[in-house]
Amino acid sequence: MRALARLSAVVAVVFVTFAGSSPSDLSRRFGYGKDIIRGSDIATLSKLGLNYLRIPIGYWAFTVKDDEPYVQGQIPYLKKVLDWMRKYNLYAVLDLHGVPGSQNGFDNSGKRGEVRWQQTQENIDRSIQALVGLAKIAAEYPNVVDAIELVNEPASWALSRQGILDYYKRAYSAVRDVAPSVTIVIHDAFFSPSDWPQFNVPGWSNVILDTHTYHVFVKDRLMLSRDDHLKATCQDASNVRNFNTQLWTITGEWSLATTDCARWLNGFGKGARWDGSLPWELNGPVYQGATCAGQNSISAWDAPTRVFFRQFAEAQMDAYEAGSGWFFWNFKTEEADDWNYIKLAQNGLIPNPPTDRHYSRYSLDNPHGRIKLNSPWCHE
Repeated sequence: MRALARLSAVVAVVFVTFAGSSPSDLSRRFGYGKDIIRGSDIATLSKLGLNYLRIPIGYWAFTVKDDEPYVQGQIPYLKKVLDWMRKYNLYAVLDLHGVPGSQNGFDNSGKRGEVRWQQTQENIDRSIQALVGLAKIAAEYPNVVDAIELVNEPASWALSRQGILDYYKRAYSAVRDVAPSVTIVIHDAFFSPSDWPQFNVPGWSNVILDTHTYHVFVKDRLMLSRDDHLKATCQDASNVRNFNTQLWTITGEWSLATTDCARWLNGFGKGARWDGSLPWELNGPVYQGATCAGQNSISAWDAPTRVFFRQFAEAQMDAYEAGSGWFFWNFKTEEADDWNYIKLAQNGLIPNPPTDRHYSRYSLDNPHGRIKLNSPWCHE
């Protein structure tokens, strides 16, 4: 990687299967996502001091069967975005975000429900086909596309561990055959940090491990106090720092959300754990009277809340820079401000530029291995 990874952006992908709609219907109704990201967005991201975009794209951009309800047409638009990135001196990580059969059962994999990716060899073969397509784009844009992620968030609880590793090995070779110098990114498959050494495969080079850290999807984090959200980042820093000595380790997704109230965050048409509108282990809200009203809107946040979010942004940046960098999810959103990097930065809730820290006490110029956190919540 050329420098610290900095941001995530979604480009021209249709994640949800709409019952009763053909691809041509969807194309007419939704287009190809042409208004999701514009050249002006790329210019803004560059002005905010960012240097990378992680661009998720589904396998269906390269291979679609007659019975699959996906819109195509993403590749010309992806290339337009890459042209904008070249103009504004940003680098791209192309992320295979969805594979046939679904690697995790999340709707952002292209199909919500059962995890069937490893059930057929055809699914694996088509995944490799999509990666080869991404590798060809990387070869076409060698000064823009810096890395390819082999698959986003394969679910360790539903997949064979050996099957994931076998896929990574085959995919590594397939990408290298087309784009020999591109960096390879592999996701940790939600394995704990103690299991990460399995990804340090002998003979591999120029490989990055990607881990995703959110505070909203599991009970232990969702129920934290504000102070404890800040303190939890200290362990995250330790995890990425320790493994960064074996493989470059990035935090490929994070946000400022401390609730899961963003619309459809838990899946299309689903509610939230926070207010109890999504069935979960508490069988109710996180505390009596918890509401999603105003949770995702900067205009509804009082002064102490704004201070907290600025601290939370810096705490996470500190933690993830103890590894090899980070990508925020997402660059902008329609509604949820706590997931909207541009809006947060423009409102002073995320450092602008990222080095403009109010609470950090270490130099970003230090080699990663020597970074020591010294902030109000982490002391090393």
